[in-house]
Amino acid sequence: MKDLPKVLLLDLDDTILDWYSDPDEAWLQLCREFAGSLGDVPAEGLQAAVLQARDWFWSDEERARRGRLDLRLARRYILLRAFARFDIPDSLLLTRMGERYNHIRDEAMRPFPGAIESLQRLRMANIRLGLITNGSAEGQRAKIERFSLAGYFDHIQIEGEFGIGKPDARAFRHALDALGVAPAEAWMVGDNLEYDIHGAQQVGIYAVWIDAGGSGLPDGSTVRPDRIIRSLSDLVKASILD
Repeated sequence: MKDLPKVLLLDLDDTILDWYSDPDEAWLQLCREFAGSLGDVPAEGLQAAVLQARDWFWSDEERARRGRLDLRLARRYILLRAFARFDIPDSLLLTRMGERYNHIRDEAMRPFPGAIESLQRLRMANIRLGLITNGSAEGQRAKIERFSLAGYFDHIQIEGEFGIGKPDARAFRHALDALGVAPAEAWMVGDNLEYDIHGAQQVGIYAVWIDAGGSGLPDGSTVRPDRIIRSLSDLVKASILD
């Protein structure tokens, strides 16, 4: 394949696996499913409170780091904060809703169209692949096993195992060292502007942003990807030798 480096570092969630594509709708589905247990609280009202609590929770770097390592606890805390808005005291209901939300998200998770085929073609072209993903060891390993992804990668690096996650420069340097390449010999491909793109660029790695929705860079974004694509398949298709 032309134009591709020796090594591609790939993100997992919303790069290879479609998992976070519509969390707002997932929360609304949850609230509607439990509408009969919410008393006078409308499902849409609880969803709005959940989204506010969620945005507050993930806005803090340290809370976000701890939340990534225990998503179930993070989601429980978000629901608890939303429940407090309406004085809903039912801890059993909170537990049931938290577990159901986890199931909704897991049921919806699947590889993006063409993602697995793209990994296969990259391997056939002798391009070395590294997976670098934030999150807990248990949660991310379960995804890797569920979709049989391990065999495509020369290096798998999970925040919960390594102890450091993106966008920390040490996470990227460790992946480069494990694969035996310099920054100029690798690209990073991911969907998160701060964690994947800025994190990679700060150590000199060419960074390719996946804009799956085609919405473009957010207003006010100071991060400028080196390249923008809609999917991993687009990157592979554009690099096939004539």
